[in-house]
Amino acid sequence: MLIGLAAFSFVSAVTPGPNNVLLWASGMRFGLRRSLSHVVGTALGIGGLAVAVAIGLGALLSAAPGLTVVMRIGGSLYLAWLAWQIARSGDVGRAELDRPMSIGAAALFQVANPKAWIFALGAISTFHPPDMPGLAGSLVVALVMMVVVLPAAAIWAGAGGFIGRLIETPRARRAVDLILAALVLATIVTVWL
Repeated sequence: MLIGLAAFSFVSAVTPGPNNVLLWASGMRFGLRRSLSHVVGTALGIGGLAVAVAIGLGALLSAAPGLTVVMRIGGSLYLAWLAWQIARSGDVGRAELDRPMSIGAAALFQVANPKAWIFALGAISTFHPPDMPGLAGSLVVALVMMVVVLPAAAIWAGAGGFIGRLIETPRARRAVDLILAALVLATIVTVWL
């Protein structure tokens, strides 16, 4: 079961989504080393979300569909704001993004990330060890998720860092900023599908 969970976690964590677009942007702007707080915060946030789902947040969302809609609206607005920040973060507005996401900000971002919710709900409902009832089994699932998310997130931040070193002109950086912003906006569509 743990191998299945690890595989599920890796596929969920490494495929494109809001986290990975932001990690790529952070890596491109700041490099992998400076983006490690963002990488760690992403893993901690995913694990925390899995634990929250296990203790009942998932059941609450199922019972109150209106709350899900409010979360979708809030998440969509937050993603649109992030896309705006990325689009404006070229050389002119560079001071606005003067450092990578902190551990806390990256962890908190998971609440607004629809892909993270699907990941947490899927992992907890499918891979909870039957021989470990209650919160202990959920903590094992969350821990495996966090351990797997770390290298997956680092891959995206590292790839962004590699691309950042290749792109030297302000015009090319501006084009990449606009592409990244468009990708973040495109993830909003997935919130509503």
